[in-house]
Amino acid sequence: MRIANRRRPLSILVALCIVLTGVRCGTAPTDQDGKDGNKIVVNFWNGFTGPDGKTMAAIVKQFQTENPDVEVKMQIIPWGTYYDKLTLSLAYGGAPDVFIMQAARFTEYASFNTLKPMAPLIASAKPALTEKDFAAVPWKATMYHGTQYALPLDMHPIGLYYNTKLFKEAGIVDDKGQAKPPTTLTEFLDDAKKLTKDTDGDGRPDQWGFAYTFQHTNWLTFAHQFGGDIVTPDGKAGSMSSPACLQATHLMCDLIYKYKIAPKPEGVDSWLAFRQGKVAMAMEGIYMLSSLQQQPGLQFAGAPVPQFGPKQGIWGGSHLLCQPATISPERSQAAWRLMRYLSDHSLAWGGGGQVPARLDVQDSPKFQEMTVQAQFAREKGYVVYDPQIPKANALNQFVDPAIEAALTQFQTPEDAMHDADQRIDQLLKRP
Repeated sequence: MRIANRRRPLSILVALCIVLTGVRCGTAPTDQDGKDGNKIVVNFWNGFTGPDGKTMAAIVKQFQTENPDVEVKMQIIPWGTYYDKLTLSLAYGGAPDVFIMQAARFTEYASFNTLKPMAPLIASAKPALTEKDFAAVPWKATMYHGTQYALPLDMHPIGLYYNTKLFKEAGIVDDKGQAKPPTTLTEFLDDAKKLTKDTDGDGRPDQWGFAYTFQHTNWLTFAHQFGGDIVTPDGKAGSMSSPACLQATHLMCDLIYKYKIAPKPEGVDSWLAFRQGKVAMAMEGIYMLSSLQQQPGLQFAGAPVPQFGPKQGIWGGSHLLCQPATISPERSQAAWRLMRYLSDHSLAWGGGGQVPARLDVQDSPKFQEMTVQAQFAREKGYVVYDPQIPKANALNQFVDPAIEAALTQFQTPEDAMHDADQRIDQLLKRP
């Protein structure tokens, strides 16, 4: 999966619900009794359409084997339509008993009172679950105005993927002859220069040291390392034109036009180029791991993102487990059993290309054997999510074009970020 879908904001669908039904989303009663014979039916929705869906299905199947009184009906909905369908189900009834919420969309839904508070269920769990059992960032992402509305399942940080074969050919190795990933900006630039080559002699590189993949997450990673973000800390104004963000953006542009170690991000599928061995380094999420594992002959490894700026910081996200606000007590208890099981068995989920939110799982020997996941998990202390404000998803219609305009030199970084901030400010001032 990629990060949260960029379709219409929840507020638009909520307005539609109010017009058509006269009720606020999240207030409609459920329309099923949750029984199938002697079994309690738990409806579980998610957007895991790739290999992660097969991993989740296997975990759910094992849960049903161990809990024969519960039948889980799992529905996988493509992320492109997932939130539209979820919103309408919360408005009209028929909402799932458990559903995945991406952290980038969580605050939006919590602000409309569509989610059930989870603290009582978590507190009553046996054995107990507490804040200390989870990585700090995904745990914090389950809170809205001091109330916990979700259980964190995982975190999916961006990290550095690198082609070990190309590194060895360029002599970028440690004292054991193994490919050595960069950890600083200086090392990154030196390595990328060695890895950028014109192998056919036509005057243009056909092997690049680095390439931008998803510009949104790449830009936020650079920005966080210089202390910047999309909005100000209070969430009330845009900050893409701040000195920190501009410094980060200029550095990103320099990698293309000054240092010439990355291709101009237009007309090129950078991720495909990395998979084909034409790009030596790329920053992408742990959720892209399976696509590399499926690439025949590709020799690669994962590492934390180098420190480009004065501080550590990388983009990340989470899958959060939620229940609807209107769920009945009986179904809520059955749904909680599934949620707790998914959390307890998140080692298997990690094997599908995630970093479990549970610290005991991250620290386990079996997780440490998952070399890429374990490397990305090292970043857990400085992961930064998209702005945790209700209108965060709506901002991306201005954020992403500004990043692209700067990287393609359609606008200067100053003009692109200034225009973005103006539009962000206008949106944030609306009721």
